[in-house]
Amino acid sequence: MHSKTWVWLGISVVLVLAAANLATLAAFPPGQQHVQEPLKRVDWILPFGPGFEYPGPYESPAVTYDADNETWHLENATAWNRTIFLGDRYSLDPAHPEDIRYTPDIAIKGDKISLDFFVRNLAGEDCARADLTVTMETASLNATTGSPEGNILPGAATTLPVDDLAAGEWREVRVTADLPRPGPEEVLSLTIGLAAPYTLTTPNGTPIICDLREMSSVVSGPTLTGGDAIDPDYNRARLPRASATFVVAGKDAPEPVLPPTLRAV
Repeated sequence: MHSKTWVWLGISVVLVLAAANLATLAAFPPGQQHVQEPLKRVDWILPFGPGFEYPGPYESPAVTYDADNETWHLENATAWNRTIFLGDRYSLDPAHPEDIRYTPDIAIKGDKISLDFFVRNLAGEDCARADLTVTMETASLNATTGSPEGNILPGAATTLPVDDLAAGEWREVRVTADLPRPGPEEVLSLTIGLAAPYTLTTPNGTPIICDLREMSSVVSGPTLTGGDAIDPDYNRARLPRASATFVVAGKDAPEPVLPPTLRAV
């Protein structure tokens, strides 16, 4: 290539770089600080159920009800109350799982069933107080196949307070629900849910509100930057939640027909 061509090429590169620098200075003049976007915290206070949130007809813990004695019995309690490792799901650094373990400790006393859920504060704020929501749903199941039938009947929602849950801290929380009373040959499903709080209060009394419109943004006060009002119904309906489903059957309910086993040929 001719020497003059190299010279003009060099001059062109210098001019392009100079124009780029001028454009940068025009966008961000000296002394003007770049406006930082509000911090988006993807996570909130996260609940976890004891490993059977999405069961098939034959994969939920079974509770047998004896109407004559008005007693409930959890079948195979030892297997369901095994310790569960959660480090790969709820560690602060998924690349280095923590040794987080918890046990559901399902127990029946009278007409109540109770179990432990797991919660962890990943909101980036110390939580002095928050109210989680406990829900119940009951539905009829086909006594033979275990398939749902009819309507789902919701129970009354209650609150479960959590105090002094520091940022990053995890804890087991005890949830209690009423047991349904199926007929002698009836089979019901009982789903117990635990939803994260809509707000939490920091140790200095500041309320923190969860807004899920943009990847679970978390903001202080009643509005987002720019004055857009938070829709509480939208956020409450989409709060992180966990659930556990039990099959509650009368003592004379027929044994379920197991689905055929598929084998490779």
